[in-house]
Amino acid sequence: MGNKTMSIGKQTTFIGALLAYLIGSGFATGQETMQFFSGWGAVWSCMLVGVITFFMMYLAYSAYAYAGRTRGLNDVSGIFKLYAGTAGGKLFEAFAWSFNASCYMFMVSGFGNVLHQQWGIPIAIGSAVAVVISVGTAAAGLNKMIDIIGRIGPVIVGFTIVVGIISAFEYYPLIGAGNAAINNGEVEVTRAGANPVAAGLSFGGCCLLLVSAMVGRMGSELRDYDFKYTNIIMGLASFAFVFGSIVMGLNHIGNIANASTAAIPNLLLANNIFGAIGGAFAVIILVAVYSTLCPIIWTCVSMFIKDEKSMKYKLTCVIAGTAVYFVTLYVPYQTLLNYIMTYFGYSGAIVCGVVVVRYYMLKAKDKKEGITVSEQTV
Repeated sequence: MGNKTMSIGKQTTFIGALLAYLIGSGFATGQETMQFFSGWGAVWSCMLVGVITFFMMYLAYSAYAYAGRTRGLNDVSGIFKLYAGTAGGKLFEAFAWSFNASCYMFMVSGFGNVLHQQWGIPIAIGSAVAVVISVGTAAAGLNKMIDIIGRIGPVIVGFTIVVGIISAFEYYPLIGAGNAAINNGEVEVTRAGANPVAAGLSFGGCCLLLVSAMVGRMGSELRDYDFKYTNIIMGLASFAFVFGSIVMGLNHIGNIANASTAAIPNLLLANNIFGAIGGAFAVIILVAVYSTLCPIIWTCVSMFIKDEKSMKYKLTCVIAGTAVYFVTLYVPYQTLLNYIMTYFGYSGAIVCGVVVVRYYMLKAKDKKEGITVSEQTV
């Protein structure tokens, strides 16, 4: 383990890969932003959800990366066993696997809904395209995916924030009216969670379960570099994701009458700004969904089959993608996202509490024994 300096370009690639995994269909389409951030009828509620989410993400990601760096653990099984013991680790591993598998469903559906809302393509065809391209990329393995999606993440988040900032000039002055419409019951909004605090814990929990395997692997792969670079990657990725969610969430409040009934609220903003070329943002959304679909299916399959080059691994990817496709034909996108993210998010909040407490206990023990993150060996 070393203290090598990491170039800004390499940091950007890893930040991008993490962001690309996180943003997926929920963030890029605006549906999860609507359900977790926009529907509470107050600006402070939107901010509160973001603050809770940021701290949960940053602390838990640092814990995952520390396990990968200091113990050489690069899968969720080893990471959760380290922090929660054998029985608890198995339970947390089941949480992570179940959530990732379920997320794959609503992201395939989200891909199909974007094509349908923007260009009128049947959802069944759009969802089939999502399965084919995600399975094909996942079959190439994680390292190849980081090379591909690491360059996509910053572009997607940057473009989304640009859309959000431009839209703010029109919709932020309408936030007061939007909040009043929510509180008066003039519009029906689908909320994820019972209140803003619960929404923040649930959303943060989702962000922890979604990327647990990838962050652990990153921590292990970056062991030659100073640990501060790993923390920078985790911190900037977490901040950028939450900041983008808040910016877009406030826009949706100002446009609540339309946003509350749309499957893809972000497309409303983009089409309002760009008009005829709003389809360019639809393409950005599709790329965002693709960037999360691929590592999700990798996570689910690699937890059981470690050899990414084996025919068994590739065949399992195909079977899993096909099974999910048929589920998405019968359950609406908004419904899939709401139930999956809300309830799995609560399990993620429990994981966060245990992992973060055990992380600081482990760090204190290592420090007491005079071992630093630069000196530890597997």
